[in-house]
Amino acid sequence: MKYSSVFKLLRSDPASNSQSQNSTHVPSQDQFADFLSNLARSRPDLSDAYIKSLLLDEKQYLSFYQDIKNSGLSGTYHYYTYGYKEGREFFEPNFRAIKKSERFESGQSIIFFDTVKTNASFLYRGYFPEVRKNSSVIIHQDTSFLDSVKEIFTAKEMVFIRPSNGSRKTKYFMHLCRTLNVKIIIDVDDLLLPDYSEYKGAVRSGISDYHQILKDMTRDSSILLGADQMVCSTKTIANLHSDLIENITISKNKLPREYFLPRESLGKKIISRKVRVLYLSGSKTHLKDYSTISGPLMKLAQDYPNKFCLSFLGMVSDQTSIFSHLGVECNFLPLVNFNEMLSEINKHDIVLVPLEKTVFNDAKSNIKFIEAASQGVAVIASSVAEYVDCIKNNENGWICSTEDEWYATLSYLFDNPEAITNASLKAFDSAIAGYSL
Repeated sequence: MKYSSVFKLLRSDPASNSQSQNSTHVPSQDQFADFLSNLARSRPDLSDAYIKSLLLDEKQYLSFYQDIKNSGLSGTYHYYTYGYKEGREFFEPNFRAIKKSERFESGQSIIFFDTVKTNASFLYRGYFPEVRKNSSVIIHQDTSFLDSVKEIFTAKEMVFIRPSNGSRKTKYFMHLCRTLNVKIIIDVDDLLLPDYSEYKGAVRSGISDYHQILKDMTRDSSILLGADQMVCSTKTIANLHSDLIENITISKNKLPREYFLPRESLGKKIISRKVRVLYLSGSKTHLKDYSTISGPLMKLAQDYPNKFCLSFLGMVSDQTSIFSHLGVECNFLPLVNFNEMLSEINKHDIVLVPLEKTVFNDAKSNIKFIEAASQGVAVIASSVAEYVDCIKNNENGWICSTEDEWYATLSYLFDNPEAITNASLKAFDSAIAGYSL
């Protein structure tokens, strides 16, 4: 499925996404025969028996499902025709007993992400780069199992975006790639190393248990052992993983230019008597990050209740009643889709990006700066690595390291809204120059 199809889905109503062209009806026996014939035509160097050996451990499947065995049907035929749609157990072939094939040098490139296609990692690491290159086939959660396997049989390389060893589909696709001699590229925009589990936002915010996160990250980091290459979004990620994998490249997150507003429209934006402040919280894992500015915001609400209004967008618990009680106009917005988020950003004058100073946050990319700047809105951010790299303090945004700095910066801007306008235009220019596609 090429990126253009994904683009149409992203633009559509989220409810219609489940009607993907890949969520197909159950194939007939003839369609299954066509599936096998397609694999054989794609890889004429591989025998029919070899191809079938890569699809399923038929002996285990029939042993586990006596009804299928009693029917006399081929286990492979049944699983690929009915079983995967019925949610039957998948029995992965014993790849250790199967000889590797030759690399398919004339094959295609595949991008794979085993979650919803509206996820930020999928957008920035998979979909957005393809808007320009149009050189890869994209596989995602809505792509049928049969279509995914067909694509892998014709691949020379496959990019796994933020993979998890907890996904049986991911594990099978990786083993299939290794056996077909397909180059495996791991693309990540977060730390994978279990050494830093305690610094993950979900742990520090009390959302997830440390020992479970440690277990998950230990499991997922083992994926690197089978990778031929790693692509990551920041220098910190590259540096901290360099002992585990030799071939690492950095590809920074960027936003296609069609998502940027026309520059000429930005100068027409007027800041009203109240500065409109937006906190983009994202998920509940940012609760601890929010705590770094909750104190300054409360003090500002007491000192300047009529000079700003405050909006919370995301899943951090609703804080509006606290600020409304202090006389601040306040609004709470749930998570919205990507285009709606950009539209909400545009309705505000400043975006707040508070982040604890931890190794995990130092590894994060600066997508909130990019998204806000694309709408002509400057950010105030904590002094973590990627934001320090892209923001020149008091020029195209503001960097704050302490609660006093957050308070002083915001109170100054409430009294000097022209500084917000100037910084927002410069943020737009710097995002176009360094973070656009």
